[in-house]
Amino acid sequence: METELFSRFFAVEDQHWWFVGRRRIVLDQLTAHWVHGPLLDLGCGTGGVLKHLLRYGPAVGVDPSPEAVGYCRRRGLPVALASGDCLPFADATFGAVLALDVIEHVDDDVGLLREARRVLRPGGVVIITVPALPWLWSSHDDVNHHRRRYLRGTLARAVRAAGLEPCKISYYNALLLPLAVTRKVLHRLNGTGDHLETLPGPANALLRGVLTAERPLIRRWDLPLGASLVCTARRPA
Repeated sequence: METELFSRFFAVEDQHWWFVGRRRIVLDQLTAHWVHGPLLDLGCGTGGVLKHLLRYGPAVGVDPSPEAVGYCRRRGLPVALASGDCLPFADATFGAVLALDVIEHVDDDVGLLREARRVLRPGGVVIITVPALPWLWSSHDDVNHHRRRYLRGTLARAVRAAGLEPCKISYYNALLLPLAVTRKVLHRLNGTGDHLETLPGPANALLRGVLTAERPLIRRWDLPLGASLVCTARRPA
């Protein structure tokens, strides 16, 4: 990821509709599936989710970027500078590991998930989000140094290859998919776009509300299509 993006994430992620909507969906999955034990935010970025994990219990973040770690420390969050494929924790340390828009950045996504499994307690869960639908590839993916976008089946195969058992794999950002397609087309035409556009307050609130409205739907069903995927998987006991 371009290092200058971290300053923009830090500035907007507490209010931007996409960050807030994703966070609410992820925390809903955590509430539904996490049993007990400390939490790890793998690839925590500037700490926008990590600070919310602390209300569940002990939590720590790791990120390979010194810039990201610096922003977490500005928030006063517990964080370590480390690579996700070599975590500085003992086996079976955590009750849950979050990897939110992380595994699409690495060449060996299965290896990263195996490392997440290693530090998970038996019965613990990994919650993963990734960009979906390869045909949505745009300059946003280039700017963020993505290696791939996923389909439900490709994500399921990576999760199972890492020794994890999926509990839930659903598309999300489904209701706003037409808007996402339109933005992708515009980004392809002008060669720009990192999806951090500053919107007027009412527009941001509207989009945030639409994305958040998918939370109860995902709780009950696996949505068949969307611009992103969320997966909750468990380490077998």
